[in-house]
Amino acid sequence: MLPDTTLPLAQRGCCLERVRDGAEVEGFEVRGNDALDDATIETALYTTESGGFLWWRDEQFLSKTEFLKDLERIHILYQRHGYFDAELVSWEVAPSGDAVEVTLTVSEGEPTRVDTLGIEGLELLNGGELTEEMRGRIPLQQDEVFNEPDLLTSRTLLENEFQNRGYVYATVLLEYRIDKDERTASVTYSVDAGDQYYIGERRIEGYDPDDLDLIEGQLEFASGELYDRQDILDSQRNLYELGLFRRVLIEPQLASVRGDTVDVLVSVAPAPTHVVRVGVGYGTEDRVRLRASWLDRNLLGGARQLEVRGQYSQLEREAAITYRQPTFLVPDLNFLATAFLRFETEPNYTVERVGATVRSSYRFSRRWQGRAGITSERDEFSEFDEGVLIPELGREFINPSGLLYADMGVSFDGTDSLFDPSRGSTINLSNQIGMPLLGGEYAYNRTTLLVTHYLEIREGWVLAGKILPGVIFGYGGENDRVPLFQRLFAGGANSVRGYERRQLGPKDDPKAFGQERDPEPVGGRALLETSVEVRFPISGNLSGAMFVDAGNVWSDPDELSIGDLKYTPGVGVRYRTPVGPIRLDVARRTASDEDFLPNWVFHISIGPAF
Repeated sequence: MLPDTTLPLAQRGCCLERVRDGAEVEGFEVRGNDALDDATIETALYTTESGGFLWWRDEQFLSKTEFLKDLERIHILYQRHGYFDAELVSWEVAPSGDAVEVTLTVSEGEPTRVDTLGIEGLELLNGGELTEEMRGRIPLQQDEVFNEPDLLTSRTLLENEFQNRGYVYATVLLEYRIDKDERTASVTYSVDAGDQYYIGERRIEGYDPDDLDLIEGQLEFASGELYDRQDILDSQRNLYELGLFRRVLIEPQLASVRGDTVDVLVSVAPAPTHVVRVGVGYGTEDRVRLRASWLDRNLLGGARQLEVRGQYSQLEREAAITYRQPTFLVPDLNFLATAFLRFETEPNYTVERVGATVRSSYRFSRRWQGRAGITSERDEFSEFDEGVLIPELGREFINPSGLLYADMGVSFDGTDSLFDPSRGSTINLSNQIGMPLLGGEYAYNRTTLLVTHYLEIREGWVLAGKILPGVIFGYGGENDRVPLFQRLFAGGANSVRGYERRQLGPKDDPKAFGQERDPEPVGGRALLETSVEVRFPISGNLSGAMFVDAGNVWSDPDELSIGDLKYTPGVGVRYRTPVGPIRLDVARRTASDEDFLPNWVFHISIGPAF
């Protein structure tokens, strides 16, 4: 039962007068909330509990004045999210030694839903077809819960759509009415587009004269073209990606419009030409990671880059030199050439790979990119058991050997964030063709397709999904074979997490060779992985995840069967950093057919699982 709404909020709780102002907040609990999770509520409040990660501790202290204001903030927060009947039932600030524990109890009530959603003025943008497309694109939807963040975001998206089509001064007027008795909301967006404008003069400042053509080649807009706000944002991104500038600012001169044209000022500030980088990292699979590099950002001008790098981990040691050239021959086409010496260490072998790669990538649009390259290398295995791998893999195991392959691919990124996506999808199609030419001794076609999708199911909560099929087909008669390190493997921190790295799929049979040891992975020619993960906030930069991974690897594509998938549920925590989330996952292997494998597997890594 709700309290009397005339009762002052300060009188709905107890014990504030018994605790010390400035005491550490050891615990903070919200009860009765379902529509808004704890993290969303705590983010809106001044009072929050102490926390930390590993050796770091973030202490939070009680301010009685701000706490009493928090009692009002909760009410305002629920109203912004469409819960106008929500009430703070009670609160408690209880001593816990020298610290305090805070408990809030809320009654959310029924939400207000969008009963009517109107958008006026979209007929300027290609008529009714685009009207329906825009209705589906904005976050505020009819029959869903009314909330202020989606209300305002939808207005911004509508304004951006018009500004991307030349309507520089387009504004969207917003009108909404709330019927609290019926718990319904009526929302109308009215677009005031104004006149269309075109790009006038492009002025560039702060550049080296030798870089003028290069800068102009990265600009997505030209004099006389229809003004497009997104083209300006993309141009700024293109210039940053050159690596030549520490600051890039592109400003439409809206205060000095001439007729139907808008001048645009491009300001750049050069970055240091030579850079030395040193990095240290850690993961449960490759242990300590060390990396060092020297980079020339502008070799011979034109943003050509030369990088010399070396890296070390328990799984890989590499020395490489790489040359990169943007706008190679035509805009949006990039060229890369790398010479490398690489040692890869696995439990049952070490392979030395010496070779070179040349590759080009082309950006078709804001979200689509294609790539193509060719690699030639010579490989030599060591520290392997000849009596096992050679008979196990048959004529596929050649040592030493030459490998020549072409790789092609296309990728799409429709997500809203590189490190922490909450909406959208990605597609990455990759095809590698081993060719028995010019010293190459393998003939195979290796294709993988990675598709991910992200959906925000409530504020701060993201449902993420992944599917990864892969297959290898041979051709070429006696050269129908694939090198061991290019076969398909599964298991690990970014794969099926209930298995250690590469431990899911075909393995050798030590008993067949009179050996007493655990079987070791040899990979296969068909793979299928899939994952479903729910990501949710915990506190501040700390978030959690619950997931189920499934997958398997088969020796031959004809053997692939959905019924053979192995399932591994798990949980994890992530801590957001500027270079991506630090991720800790623990997953359980549910299959019982390989007793030598651990039932629980723990992973530490950097970056999202997918």
